[in-house]
Amino acid sequence: MGLILWVSFLVLLLVSYVDQRKTMDAKNWLMVIGVYFVCEFSVNLFGLVIPVGFIIALLYVKKKINFPLSKALIFGLISVYAISYAPKITFNQIKEISQTSRYSNEFNQIKSVSNFSSESDINAVLKTAAEGLKDKNPASEIRIEDPHVTFSIWALNHKNIAIKDLDWLWYEAPRELHYYWQSNRPEPLIDMEYVIFHDVGYMGVFQRDDTNSPFYLRTIYEFDRLKMNNVSIP
Repeated sequence: MGLILWVSFLVLLLVSYVDQRKTMDAKNWLMVIGVYFVCEFSVNLFGLVIPVGFIIALLYVKKKINFPLSKALIFGLISVYAISYAPKITFNQIKEISQTSRYSNEFNQIKSVSNFSSESDINAVLKTAAEGLKDKNPASEIRIEDPHVTFSIWALNHKNIAIKDLDWLWYEAPRELHYYWQSNRPEPLIDMEYVIFHDVGYMGVFQRDDTNSPFYLRTIYEFDRLKMNNVSIP
């Protein structure tokens, strides 16, 4: 995020000199960029940002009375404080916010959103739980790597419902417990699982790095109901 702000202010700075471009040579442009760059050096003293670079650049600019560099100083100073005090948002966070906004259009009201990574404990716990169910019934043909199995385990555990075995989870649980489930794979690396009870619904977004990698749970949405295509719950 800091890099984006820095580049954005630099572009704005250069644009502000466009009206003087006919009188500026390469040396002038380099001075503008150089002053802006020097302004970026600062010291954080107990949470207080001291613009050391700005002070140095200011002393230099005072000697260059033949060319106006005040804009470079102003943009440099603004950039320092904007980068220092702006919320630290990563590209992954921006991506998650964008995805949350996109997926939230499916629901009438979102109650909660939880995000995870492939290293999160929840993925290890769910994998262990699936393997335990497989050990109970080795003859089952249900693949425990299937995101539907993983998310069904999470949903029933979340509601404190005991799971008998894999076959029961896949075939019998929806009818006995009166919930609807659906799987949707909009693209090879993304899988979306829905488990919807009468009073609450859950959607799990699974992701994998490539087509040969296993899926891991990335996001859980808890919602009241779907906006459209309300499902028939058994």
